[in-house]
Amino acid sequence: MKLFYLRVIAIIALMANAGLSFAQTNGIASSGIYSLKSKSSGKLLDVSNASVDNGAVVDGWTDTESDAERWIVKLISKNTYTLTNVGSGKLLHASAAPADSVKTDQNDDTNSDDVKWVIKKAGSGVYFLQSGANPAFALNLNSGATDGTKVTFAKSGKVDAQKWIFKKETAQETAPTLATAEKAFDDWYTGYKVETLKGFWGQAEMMEVVLDAYEVTKDPKYKTKFDALYTNFIAKNKEDWMYNKYNDDISWAVLFCVRGYLLTGNKTYLEKAKDQYDKMYARAFSNTYGGGLIWFQTKTSKNACIEGPAMVAACYLAQATGDKTYYDKAIALYSWSKIYLFDPATGKVNDNVDLNKKTGKLRMSNWSSTYNQGTFMGAAVMLYNYTKEYTYLDEAEKIAQYSRDVMFKGKVMDNEDGGDDLPGFKGIFARYARKYTIETGKTDLIDWLALNAKVAYNNRNSAGIIHTKWATRTNEDTTKPKGSFGASTAVSLLINSYSLKK
Repeated sequence: MKLFYLRVIAIIALMANAGLSFAQTNGIASSGIYSLKSKSSGKLLDVSNASVDNGAVVDGWTDTESDAERWIVKLISKNTYTLTNVGSGKLLHASAAPADSVKTDQNDDTNSDDVKWVIKKAGSGVYFLQSGANPAFALNLNSGATDGTKVTFAKSGKVDAQKWIFKKETAQETAPTLATAEKAFDDWYTGYKVETLKGFWGQAEMMEVVLDAYEVTKDPKYKTKFDALYTNFIAKNKEDWMYNKYNDDISWAVLFCVRGYLLTGNKTYLEKAKDQYDKMYARAFSNTYGGGLIWFQTKTSKNACIEGPAMVAACYLAQATGDKTYYDKAIALYSWSKIYLFDPATGKVNDNVDLNKKTGKLRMSNWSSTYNQGTFMGAAVMLYNYTKEYTYLDEAEKIAQYSRDVMFKGKVMDNEDGGDDLPGFKGIFARYARKYTIETGKTDLIDWLALNAKVAYNNRNSAGIIHTKWATRTNEDTTKPKGSFGASTAVSLLINSYSLKK
């Protein structure tokens, strides 16, 4: 989607003739896009965490080419300007009456002096920014400032901490677009050397991200990458995966195999998918609690994290083989889950059901994750397409809206960053959000996904890596967050959302 990109162009066009009767500061072009670098620290003037909210603080950050670090400078009177952040559309704003150490933030246009800035030349390409509310105070960022240091006011003086280097920039595409998706993919894939990595379920999930790219773009380079990843996976994880006691892990590997077959026609992938799914299902299914699959062999817990991907995998296998008994398995698992895990009235997917060892009674965990919401949404869509029963479609919509409105209140997803598994969850949700949108024709997630994509992309670091906390700026140290799995979620988001249109 290029809506926000076009909006930026429109803003520039509207500003093009504004203020031409006023005296402009030499070297500053009204309606131009600029990055502003602190002469003392080398950090850019930046909206913290690429926020789109009023009141978000302004800080100094390493140049990542993010739109959160770019500003449209508009002349409004003699040497006086407003600065509109390209990423958020909000104005640079004095958070309180200018005084020493008062912070700057962003805000809607207040039509008052707290969003006005007197720009004065301080050298070649270097300027002071004084508050329109009180020019005795100027924007200040001290030398040695680290990423995230707040930009504050200080008494106006001729010190480097108050000097800003203006660099003219050009408008760039705003995520989600094909270009931003491909850039994010390449930076992640090459930056982490994904084809050489070990691991099981995390690697399996990242292989699905590659399949997403192939499915969405039809570019054969992604098929080549997937073939290499498959060869690497088998070399590192053997031909038969039943040594792995995590049944959800097996389901994820089955998913990349069966999807790989459906997208490439390679029968080796289908044979592997069918063989491993059948073995996994035979060992995981039991009539304890009336059905469902065991999450981990030798344990008693039955979890959404195995039921969801097993349902989706069964639907894909039915499509790939023509064997409708796989649909029967998916329907049985879905029906069982509605008793113990899934609340069809709200769209909430609870995590697991298990025996309380003290009482012998069943107990249910009410924790929800994007992983489980995503796979159950995908299963509901696929079962609706097969059965044409409206109940599945209604429940898919409820899952989608619960995820957006209850779990995240329409804001950017900014959680699931702990441990080794959680950081990869949101990429799964993004995949099934695309399936839900395309295969049902419903558009209720499109704007929300676009918001997530725009903010996540603007929170990349200078290497192009995006942390799984999409509303938090990614640290320049790519080992924090460590791991390619967590960084894959935004890649999945950008790939799976860019082609969605209302």
